[in-house]
Amino acid sequence: MIVFSPNSSIGRLLLLRTIAIALQLIMVLSGAYFFNKEITLLPAFIVIGIESLFQLVSVYAYRNTSEAAPTGMLFQLLADLLFLTVLLSLSGGASNAFVSLLLLPIVIAAVTVPKKYVVIVAGLALASYGYLFATMPSHHLHHMDMHQHLTGMLVNFVFSVIVIVAVVMALVNQIQNKEHKLAKAREQQLKSEQIMALGSAAAQATHQLATPIANLNLLFEEVQEDMPEHPAIADIQVALTQCKTQLNSFRRQTENFKEGTSDKAKLVSEVLAELVTLMALQYPEQKLECSDETGRLMVSSDPMLIPAILNILSNAAHANQHNAHSTIVLSSKIQQSRWQLTIVDNGKGIDPQKLSELGHEIVQSDDGMGIALLLSHATFERLNGSLTIENHMSLGAQTRLLLPAKLAK
Repeated sequence: MIVFSPNSSIGRLLLLRTIAIALQLIMVLSGAYFFNKEITLLPAFIVIGIESLFQLVSVYAYRNTSEAAPTGMLFQLLADLLFLTVLLSLSGGASNAFVSLLLLPIVIAAVTVPKKYVVIVAGLALASYGYLFATMPSHHLHHMDMHQHLTGMLVNFVFSVIVIVAVVMALVNQIQNKEHKLAKAREQQLKSEQIMALGSAAAQATHQLATPIANLNLLFEEVQEDMPEHPAIADIQVALTQCKTQLNSFRRQTENFKEGTSDKAKLVSEVLAELVTLMALQYPEQKLECSDETGRLMVSSDPMLIPAILNILSNAAHANQHNAHSTIVLSSKIQQSRWQLTIVDNGKGIDPQKLSELGHEIVQSDDGMGIALLLSHATFERLNGSLTIENHMSLGAQTRLLLPAKLAK
């Protein structure tokens, strides 16, 4: 069973070579018997036979491969150059009307292999033509007085090679750039749809949780009246308070979106103060060491900015808890007219294999799937910011956030 498709690069090349072998047989026989050309049939048939054997070996070698590697394609094209050069040398050399077929491997290389391989194929094609021109029988040049014509053909071949390599490779690069942009746009669209689906699911879940939490609060008040001294009362009250705070925060964010308050700005110091308050409420055992060097710097008051940064701080808190630490370091400064916030935890760090994926796609892990970080990254991108995650040299994970900012008047 052959795996590669006729539409693949190696499939097209092997199909083209099969057609070329058939045409070579026809042209050799026609030239010898109908056009009285001086062609030695036995050497030509031997070359075509070796080429046919090479074709069968190539089909067998790539039968289980959907696409050939660039080095494999280069080897195939160099083999075609060799077979063409030998056949042409047996049938007139540079005076053969089909000598321009040496351009075909260059064209195929320009659209299938990297640039350095295209240069190799083009250079060897020029060398092949030069060999055919240099070894051409003298009577082709003098007896037929074709020296100027054949020299012109050589110059034309060199010019054609330069044009093909320059123009075709430029067109290929342009097409590849367009395909890359389209792929990136499709990826961004899928990511946006995924984020919208996650946001809709979160909104629905929050709405559905509002009634049960209200009922639990009523039941808690009744239990508190009956057993005010029970040791679990305080813990339950803290948990319910956190749930109500989160629900109210989500409602405020929704109202802010409706009112369009995201165009306004607020001081960085206010953002940091709000983050410290929220972290103290959600993770009272964690300590934030915050240093702020921004002065009167202002950033967007987008309603999703605080939750996005809070997601990163929550990840840092979880990393600390797993590593029995309680300190999170925040460093706030101005970096080229932008706000730079660096968050460093004391966890065990992040698996290097997952670093490039975090924040860009859903990543499965023991702590979750990285959805919160994905949403945070989407928020920062929407605000024309950037997010970088790496492992700190001596501590845990280090997250660096850059956002557009301006100084307050």
